[in-house]
Amino acid sequence: MDSLTRLETAWSFREPDRVPIELSIPALAREQPEARRIAEFVDREADNFLYAPGFDWGFFGLDAEWNDEVIEEVPGDFKRIRHTITTPVGVFQAVTRRRHGELDPGDFAWESRYIRTLEDLERLAAAPRAPRAFNRAGWVEGTRENGNRGISGTGVFHPLGTLVRSSTMEEVYAWFAAEPGCMHRFLEATNRQAEESVLSLQGTGLRPVFYTWALEMLTPPWFGHRQFDEFVFPYDKQVNDAIHRIGARHRAHCHGNSGAFLERFADMGIDALEPLEPPPYGDNDLADAKRRVGKRMMLSGNILSQDYLRTTDAEIRDRVRAAIREGAPGGGFSLRCAGGDGSTGSAKDMDQLRAFIHGAGVYIDAALEFGSYPIRA
Repeated sequence: MDSLTRLETAWSFREPDRVPIELSIPALAREQPEARRIAEFVDREADNFLYAPGFDWGFFGLDAEWNDEVIEEVPGDFKRIRHTITTPVGVFQAVTRRRHGELDPGDFAWESRYIRTLEDLERLAAAPRAPRAFNRAGWVEGTRENGNRGISGTGVFHPLGTLVRSSTMEEVYAWFAAEPGCMHRFLEATNRQAEESVLSLQGTGLRPVFYTWALEMLTPPWFGHRQFDEFVFPYDKQVNDAIHRIGARHRAHCHGNSGAFLERFADMGIDALEPLEPPPYGDNDLADAKRRVGKRMMLSGNILSQDYLRTTDAEIRDRVRAAIREGAPGGGFSLRCAGGDGSTGSAKDMDQLRAFIHGAGVYIDAALEFGSYPIRA
């Protein structure tokens, strides 16, 4: 089977020729001589959910102009960057501090975030909104380039996840308790825009898989079930219902403690979930998840690649074998690291990068050894 067929077979809750093996590799890791085999596997054999251009969601669904300015730099130490976003409802600014020599581009400190005050949130809630345009030409070209190397998908606006990541954390979680009316006005306006944008694809023949990266900030320790059912479930279901109405599907990313919410995720229309982290980084027991929702959502995980720095080869092999044994029978499963790139993009220095590369190689070997159907792991 090619990767597209393998993933679609698994997502149809049938058994493909082998367990789909997800893995990507960032540019810096790809350049290392010891990563050559991993890069070749990623390019030729890995079974990935790939990206293609779709909707441009701008800034919270608004047209925006972006500008970055270095406002302070100490050579060899750090630099501070002011990020300015200009929208029809005004300017939003954030400041980040980045250390020189840091390999991980995502490792920086927020000194201030874009949504700092209730007034900022009110501006977003009251902003005039229209459905966003879908980049049909970009989607067609992107899916053509991806070919049968995996399933093509694109992002769908998740307003609450975007808000939490763009806000002063102390403020935004307080607003849920102190300003629920404003929060609901924001969620009603933005999710209606997302819903209408998705529904604009009706009759076009375009049915992309939609991706979100949001729910990990909306489960424990951030949210309990009461807050989730008030501020997440109805709005997510509204957008997911639109996705299903056009014949499309939604794959959600959720680190951390998602195990107690699996049924709610399925009830609100999520079709696939990753990375299903087990303790100590999450609360997922893969065998239990498979029993509870394994015929409702495709499950992907649950290998803790962040532990490659301190686990032996034998431990990695055992974890891969156990994940296949618990998740793979009957399909509906793909093997995936907690970091989709085997955590190679999270290395702080070259020693860590080499350790992650080595761990990714052990992961590949074990997956190929134990992942053929019928499962005998």
